[in-house]
Amino acid sequence: MADVEERRPLGDVIYSLTGRLPFFHFFRTLRPMQQRVLKLAFPFLTLAVVVLLPIDMDRQVQDALGIFLCVAMLWTFESLPLPATALLVPVLLTLFGVFPAAEALAPYADPVVFLMIGGLILAEALRSNGLDKRLAYMMVLRAEGDRDRTLFFLMAASALLSMWISNTAAVAILIPVVLGMSSRLKGMGEGATARMLLGVGIGSSAGGMMTVTGSAPNAIAAGLLSREQEFTFLDWMMIGVPLGLLLLFMAWFLLTRLYPSHGERLDIGEMRQEAMDMGPLSPGEKRTLLVFLPTVALWVTGAEIASRLGLPPSFMSAAMVALAACVFLFAVRAIEWENARSISWDVFLIIGSGLALGEGLVYSGAAQWMAGGLGNALLGAQLLVVLLSVAFATVALTNFISNTATAAMFIPILLGLSVALNVQPELLVLACGLCVSLSFITPIGTPPFTLIYATKKVGRRDLAKAGIVITVPAVVMVCLFLMVADMVGLF
Repeated sequence: MADVEERRPLGDVIYSLTGRLPFFHFFRTLRPMQQRVLKLAFPFLTLAVVVLLPIDMDRQVQDALGIFLCVAMLWTFESLPLPATALLVPVLLTLFGVFPAAEALAPYADPVVFLMIGGLILAEALRSNGLDKRLAYMMVLRAEGDRDRTLFFLMAASALLSMWISNTAAVAILIPVVLGMSSRLKGMGEGATARMLLGVGIGSSAGGMMTVTGSAPNAIAAGLLSREQEFTFLDWMMIGVPLGLLLLFMAWFLLTRLYPSHGERLDIGEMRQEAMDMGPLSPGEKRTLLVFLPTVALWVTGAEIASRLGLPPSFMSAAMVALAACVFLFAVRAIEWENARSISWDVFLIIGSGLALGEGLVYSGAAQWMAGGLGNALLGAQLLVVLLSVAFATVALTNFISNTATAAMFIPILLGLSVALNVQPELLVLACGLCVSLSFITPIGTPPFTLIYATKKVGRRDLAKAGIVITVPAVVMVCLFLMVADMVGLF
């Protein structure tokens, strides 16, 4: 078991440093109710100050900036639940005249939102029928007890699951598998369980990069990019899959060096018996696969098939395919509505609010105004420097606030910055959209790592050490890959 050691991780250092500042010291002395009132009042006070400042600025730009700062603070401070803040976005956009009500609400019905609805219902069918656990056992048993190979197959299983179901669900499935193996370890060092849990978490991040349905930030990035030009499910996979695989192999290599196995082997006899007890594919599993496999194929090739058959281009768009898949899942009884009720429906409000906030910032000119300031700071810089600046800023934010909120706040500004710097918008947006998944330095970065930390088998020092060692080269890798993709004409 990896306990928290004397050397403090990055999060503790930052917390202790801010605690010495007068405001933060004062804030920490307040009672919980007083802290909550202050966290709720401060964003709206900032909104009022910004919109009332007598400055020479276009009224819509000034109002949109005030809304952006208010929402960003509410998300950062978690003054309200994220879905509640999401509902506030169209209210503020309409109140200040940035959009009429219908236009402020339209992003909540964006095709990418329905793509995520279909993806999550499909994921729930995989989970409720036990295909996820079968896949996890099948992958782990392939390693035949070799510790390094077991780590790789655990990471691969996590990545494969996270391509289609939520990262949190993938990690929740695999944590019991890891803990079950750790209870049967023979002669292992203390880091054996920690490195498997870290591998599962990082594998889920790698898989989450690979598809639009892999995570909510991907959906926000793809949705905003598709407003500028055509950007399909396959377009994302052409970038996300190779990068996710590169992250998977690189993270596995680094974890085996940080936590060497010294040749010990795992006892997998019990797990093999459990896998055998599952028996052949159940009728529910077969029905789910009958829908799942064609759905994935149509997500990748649907547009081409529709073109060849002379059908409307949108008929086989990723969103329409996802919704049709949902209907078939219910029709063949692969899933019941009672199962679908367990889906985190609030994520669709958050995606919609991110798209709405982005549209509001772009339409009002606020995104271009903020991008102009960033553009002046980065004027004349090499493209690699620009990408690295965006990527490391994203990682710094997403390790302390929600990765969905980070994408929703940052991507609209990057769309404006791409115009100011005359670079392809995909470069900057994908640098943020992909690097937002690299949030495994702190236990609060994403729910999967919160779950891993909650097992008490991984200390914050383990997270900080492995997170920094893997994140820094991963960020550089993402930026270099995007530059190469641009040079070969993928954008």
